[in-house]
Amino acid sequence: MAEISVEIDGRKYRMACEDGQEAHVRDLATRFSNYVEGLKGEFGEAGDTRLTVMAALTVMDDLKAVQDELASAKDALDQLAFKSNKLVEERDALEEDFAKQIIMVSERVELLAAQLENASQPKTASVDDQG
Repeated sequence: MAEISVEIDGRKYRMACEDGQEAHVRDLATRFSNYVEGLKGEFGEAGDTRLTVMAALTVMDDLKAVQDELASAKDALDQLAFKSNKLVEERDALEEDFAKQIIMVSERVELLAAQLENASQPKTASVDDQG
């Protein structure tokens, strides 16, 4: 476990984190400090604890907005997946119908070809015709 120093609102804090996560934790601390600094600029000196709570609530509000947006995106993706599946089913049905139509046409062509072949063959005289 690594130990690092982070700075939030001008104060340094010693933190423990997983090895390899040092840069990530420092980035999180910097981002949180930016929230605190922004609130300090907006509200002035409101007390460290109050500013920290306000910053935490702002972060949670932003997180909630992102979670809502993600849920909306997931719903939209689910709807697209449903529509896509329906289109695939419709395509498959059309392909099956098309294949049946081709078979029917080819059978009809074969029948017509056989009829043409029979019609084009010379007729042999029957015994009754030779009379």
